[in-house]
Amino acid sequence: MGGNNKSQQEGKDCVQGSISLRSVEWNCLGQGIETYRTGSGEYALYIITKGRGSITAGGIEYEAAEGNVLAVFPETDVKAAGNAQDLFYYIRLCSCGAQVAECAREAGFFEDAPYHLVNGMAELIKTVRSMLESEDDGYVECLEQSCRITKIWIDLIEDHRYSKGQLPHAAGNDRLKKMQEIAAYMKEHMEQDLKVERIAKKYGMNRSSLTRQFRSAIGCPPQQYLLQVRLDRAKELLRDTEYTIGEVAARVGYRDALAFSHIFKEKCSMGPREYRKSCIKK
Repeated sequence: MGGNNKSQQEGKDCVQGSISLRSVEWNCLGQGIETYRTGSGEYALYIITKGRGSITAGGIEYEAAEGNVLAVFPETDVKAAGNAQDLFYYIRLCSCGAQVAECAREAGFFEDAPYHLVNGMAELIKTVRSMLESEDDGYVECLEQSCRITKIWIDLIEDHRYSKGQLPHAAGNDRLKKMQEIAAYMKEHMEQDLKVERIAKKYGMNRSSLTRQFRSAIGCPPQQYLLQVRLDRAKELLRDTEYTIGEVAARVGYRDALAFSHIFKEKCSMGPREYRKSCIKK
């Protein structure tokens, strides 16, 4: 991801639809400087993906750190600067249309407070990658790009609402119960080939919403939770039974004993055999 990576939308004029993609670019700066000016009706999101730098927008300098997003409002000069100690990676995502100003407000971006931390960074990056991988600029692809930029704004709005606790109390309780139910399901069926997409579909959700709500309710993403309950159960089986490593792996959802052993060692600082021996010594 050195230099920069631009989408095929770069250079196209803003259209007056609800939300449309103007351009998307993934930049990497060392000691360099990148300048930009948003056009009429154009909003730029600077999504910081790695490293540290600074972004100056409208004459105000912001310290840019990984996991943060800066919204730049229309007709504003922007300067992004790297530093000598660390490479600075960021996405510049520009959109326009009749609903973008309202989206910015709903996502908590205001001209006097345009910069904040975002929890769902992985989902934003995933969507941006889809944008950058697009090569065709035909009618259907333009519609797909509009859907992607709309999804990014929706993710930012939902992220802001959860971070500020703006859900109604009853709705929040319902969501908490639902996430606890999903957590229990994952724990009960850990030996199965569980996929987040399938679990989301089973509970009438999409992957993005499930990941965000699960993290908010349980404290970690569903993939991390599933890994932890599998490792905890594996430790119990290694300590309290005489199952082979392959049998333990199968009972916690791994068909490949070598893959299980590798993950176990990576997360527990020792392999499953070493863990079993350490338990016998105690």
